[in-house]
Amino acid sequence: MEYVSHCELTINGQKISNFKSVTEGDMEIRRPIKLMSRTVHASVTPSYIIELEYVVPVSPDREPNWKDLRNGTLTISYESGRHIIYSNVSTLKIGRAKFDGENELVRNIEFGAQKRDELGKKQGVH
Repeated sequence: MEYVSHCELTINGQKISNFKSVTEGDMEIRRPIKLMSRTVHASVTPSYIIELEYVVPVSPDREPNWKDLRNGTLTISYESGRHIIYSNVSTLKIGRAKFDGENELVRNIEFGAQKRDELGKKQGVH
């Protein structure tokens, strides 16, 4: 069994190396619909949320312009050769910055995407 030990993040061709974590949000595929005598499950159009814990650089002019990110591409590349490519990516929320006095300044950025493709080796479930 392989485990993910490293991933790289690229947004519109620009490699982002100063981040603590990337979280792929829940993916709703079906929604329960309660009827009189039973419950059915209706398919929904998927939407994708990606959350980034971004380490803010010392020089603020080196931080990407998150506000203007629209219809972009976000790629998560894993050490195993697997790639997850999100398209039509836009910034949804720029969170507050957090500094604890011991570690670096971190800002949470939330993205929304319309499409998700997976290329390369898939991690099997055993």
